[in-house]
Amino acid sequence: MDFAVINTPIGALHITQEEDFITEIKYAGEYSAEIEPQTDLLKDAINQITSYFLGELKEFTLPLNPKVSPYRRKVLEQLMKVPYAETVTYKDLAVATGNPQAVRAVGSAMRTNPIILAIPCHRVLKSDGSLGNYSAGGPANKDWLLTFENQNR
Repeated sequence: MDFAVINTPIGALHITQEEDFITEIKYAGEYSAEIEPQTDLLKDAINQITSYFLGELKEFTLPLNPKVSPYRRKVLEQLMKVPYAETVTYKDLAVATGNPQAVRAVGSAMRTNPIILAIPCHRVLKSDGSLGNYSAGGPANKDWLLTFENQNR
């Protein structure tokens, strides 16, 4: 397992590579000592994250392998179909997975999403249009990301 840490406008991100896949992009607090990538894949991940925060990258092309249950994987796969600067609700994702009653399970999948940004859980809103929480630094970071994406369409 290899990893790197990069500081971004929303805080430090810890990126983990296992074999030929990115398995985590996690929020690591407001700021941290950066750890340089030692593999080509981690370098690519850092380059894509940097391009995203420059407003240049709209869709990540990293090989991802989140370590989650089969249902959560299904939710995350549906989430990856949500285009840049667009949003869906937890209910929309539950319906897309074929289980309209699974709104809480979708919320749990968002809360435990191990690959933020590349799997854009910040694009999921409550049914009333409010932000809800965000595991990567709270609702302020979610709001920042949504505003940023809308400004860089």
